Amino acid sequence: MPGKKKIPAKSLKLIDELLAAIVDQWYLSVSDYYVTAEKKADDPSIQLPEELKRFHDGLGHRIKFDKGALDFTYGLALEPTGDACLLEASINNKVPNFNYSDLVRRLSAHYETAKTRPIEGYKKLKKVLNREVFSLPVDLHNSLVVEQREGKADIVRLSFGIEDPHLDELIADPPAFMEVIHQYCVAPLRRIYAEVFRSSKRK
Repeated sequence: MPGKKKIPAKSLKLIDELLAAIVDQWYLSVSDYYVTAEKKADDPSIQLPEELKRFHDGLGHRIKFDKGALDFTYGLALEPTGDACLLEASINNKVPNFNYSDLVRRLSAHYETAKTRPIEGYKKLKKVLNREVFSLPVDLHNSLVVEQREGKADIVRLSFGIEDPHLDELIADPPAFMEVIHQYCVAPLRRIYAEVFRSSKRK
């Protein structure tokens, strides 16, 4: 369960900045392969619509892919809930006949093992487990929500409770904490969604 001690606003602001940086780094790492606003501004002869976009606003931080069969958006956001705080990773999915049951099954299998592993990148926190930094319920169905909307993109939301006992030490090294967030909260959803996406396209 999320820690009961209220996370200070200064810490929340830093975490939110790390989420924005994760999206920015992701955008820059793949932008060479897509038509972007920057490329269109530099070369007016490009008439194709933008295939890659990023957003930072009141809804959080998002990266949108729209090229060929790719039509989805990944998002990261903080959701303060009373004395606790949730970090939400999401996907807006427009792929028809997407196998959400397989997505939940694969994510559950991944986190069943990953949550008991030590976090990486902190010498002073070698024995701290992932579940002691980001909490998930025993049944992932309680943390993974699939909102299916007629005529609109479906939204998959995976929420992690941010625990407070080690938070001061974690945010004292922003680059390392950003990598922890990316590796535990972002990369698995990104990878497993892609696996299920490819599996769905083969059927």
